[in-house]
Amino acid sequence: MSFKTHKIALAPTFRERRWFASQCGYARFAYNHALSDFKAGLENDSFQSWQMLNVNFNKTKKRYDWTRSQDQRAALYAIKHLGQGIANWVSKRAKFPRFKGRGHKQSYTTDEQSVRVQGKRIKLPKIGWIKMREALRFVGKIIKVTISRTAHRWFVSITVETEDTGLVDTSTHPVIGIDVGINTLATLSDGTQYDNPRPLKRYERKLRREQRKLSRK
Repeated sequence: MSFKTHKIALAPTFRERRWFASQCGYARFAYNHALSDFKAGLENDSFQSWQMLNVNFNKTKKRYDWTRSQDQRAALYAIKHLGQGIANWVSKRAKFPRFKGRGHKQSYTTDEQSVRVQGKRIKLPKIGWIKMREALRFVGKIIKVTISRTAHRWFVSITVETEDTGLVDTSTHPVIGIDVGINTLATLSDGTQYDNPRPLKRYERKLRREQRKLSRK
């Protein structure tokens, strides 16, 4: 198995662009809330896992009515992403995570199990079918779906688990050595010989004649 990601430009309507922006804001809200919760825990000598941070956020979000209409996976994956950042900090591979401002890159990850792809369109949770500029080039199980914004354009990055192709099973197809020669085009390790084609022999004779002429000068 291998994983391949295809980043595709979207062609969203005004309503769909507003939805994407809203989900990016919701993901940022969840991330910042969880980070604040984590820092408060450290001050009280409590180290919270991202799962604990997510549980706390799910309790807190009930105070905000606007969160009910959002894609809840956007918040879940944002907190999970924070968990990875914390893990990198603990292992000294990165600095301590920072809060995300409005100027931070807009993106959110959604539930891959609810995503459907048909030709040049993709169905996303809550919003429905969105037009894509091109079709997904890989075939396989969808593992991850992230919506992001670059300048004024929106993109979807789809990670797919695909079957490995192009590999030959040597148990049924034994490896054969090839010896390229002059008198014969090739000799295989099993003894099979392939003669040079006649046009090639003719050019070889001509080349030898020209070489003899040059040696006399």
